[in-house]
Amino acid sequence: MKKLKQLTPQEVMFIGGETPNIYQHTAGLIMLDSSDRPGFGFEIYRQHLEERLSHVPQFRWRLYEVPLGLDLPYWVEDEDFSFDHHIRRIAVPSPGDKAALTELVSFLYAKHMDRHRPLWEVWFIEGLEGGDYAVLQKQHHCMMDGEGASKLVETLCDFEPDAPLRKVDSHIEDARPGAVPEPWRMSLNAARQLSRIPMKASREIYEAVRHSVWQRITSGGKAKKRPHAPNTRFNGDVSADRGFVFGGLPFTDIKLIKDHFGVTFNEVILALVGGSMRDYLLALGELPDEALRTSIAVSLRTANDDEFSNRVTVSSVTLATDLADPVERIRVIAEETEAVKQEAHSGGNKGVMEFIQILPPVMVNAMLSMTPPDKVTAMAGVNLVVSSVRGSPKPMYIGGAKMTAMYPMSIIMPGGGINVTCVSYAGNVDFGITIEPDIVPDPWRIVDGLHKSVADYLALVSPKKPAAPRKKVPAKAQAKSKAKAKAKAKPKSKAKSKPKSKAGPKAR
Repeated sequence: MKKLKQLTPQEVMFIGGETPNIYQHTAGLIMLDSSDRPGFGFEIYRQHLEERLSHVPQFRWRLYEVPLGLDLPYWVEDEDFSFDHHIRRIAVPSPGDKAALTELVSFLYAKHMDRHRPLWEVWFIEGLEGGDYAVLQKQHHCMMDGEGASKLVETLCDFEPDAPLRKVDSHIEDARPGAVPEPWRMSLNAARQLSRIPMKASREIYEAVRHSVWQRITSGGKAKKRPHAPNTRFNGDVSADRGFVFGGLPFTDIKLIKDHFGVTFNEVILALVGGSMRDYLLALGELPDEALRTSIAVSLRTANDDEFSNRVTVSSVTLATDLADPVERIRVIAEETEAVKQEAHSGGNKGVMEFIQILPPVMVNAMLSMTPPDKVTAMAGVNLVVSSVRGSPKPMYIGGAKMTAMYPMSIIMPGGGINVTCVSYAGNVDFGITIEPDIVPDPWRIVDGLHKSVADYLALVSPKKPAAPRKKVPAKAQAKSKAKAKAKAKPKSKAKSKPKSKAGPKAR
């Protein structure tokens, strides 16, 4: 009997979390330079894509859904598969500038994908300024996470303009979908999963309580307070519309900041976004006293994990928007992020997502539809999502045309009307910012804020003398160090000294 291939509990949010106003697909806007390839156009692009995708069987699979959403769907072969349903062309309206392109991309993104077919589509975009082209790749998040999408791009593209077709890894090319489940078998599986919910819920509650008790013991009886996400304009309800803006930063600049402060690449990204969000809300007169918090995806992939799938968990960290000092901001972010990652990998950060993953899609959908946006923000403890994905350090080509940038577009949810995602590619870090246009006015100012944040950090960085990596210092040692510094700072004599100038105190 042929095996069934069912989605995992980690993917239930992508299936049950889709509503008329919420999309659970991601996208990537790829910019192409065909100046060295006379004759390049839609037909050459399509031929290239079909050749590559013919060796990736997952792109011919579709979902086979369980009636009423009582259990997770199954992956089966699409017997009526045709590239005509998935590869399309469209032109940007005149004048074909950046504003026109983002308006078109937002329109194409804001459409649900047909679940009766494989959950991906590609739009070849013509009519850009200068005669260049762009490609918008859409794929449902249940197919793969950000790392999986990045690996897919490398599979579909070449590292030279006229490279021969590369062999796809066997575990990708040999992947097979499951059988179409028989009604009795599907019903039995659904009944089995529903009967296990009380036991799974009890286990999650037990683990959460056990972890809480352990924290109390190790912290001397003090309970760890759950971080609070302040209410901002981003945290209202979202409509079916989407907006999109993009920009890029030099990879070398971010690496310079990373090395100087002894932090990680992702921590620099969070600090840059924190600085941009602070400036944006200050300009609107809406900066809250408490720091904004972000939901970050913590990858659980191993170095040898090359599957197109989902291998992430979600955690909440600070953006330190309450701190005007960029140095203090990056230090605070780095300390909390390190603690969160350790907790995630030890399985100690049990939260809302772990409880959602034991529910069937129908219950996830009902819960999301009925929960007010402000409650979603409170439960998740985040104001916006920030995500970073590693891409190729080398330039890539599609049908001989050079990829000059890839700007990611990702998911926004009720209570979180902004998503900032970036991809490192060929010497740049390309940012894509997805928004709810009704609650995030003038989003290009956020892109400008990222450039300003980088400039602020570069002004503090001395390439000749990088700062030492941060070390964890116990609280008692910190207190002793402060006491010693205070003692040294006290004058040895009570004699008064003449002031050297009449200038007032230095500004802080």
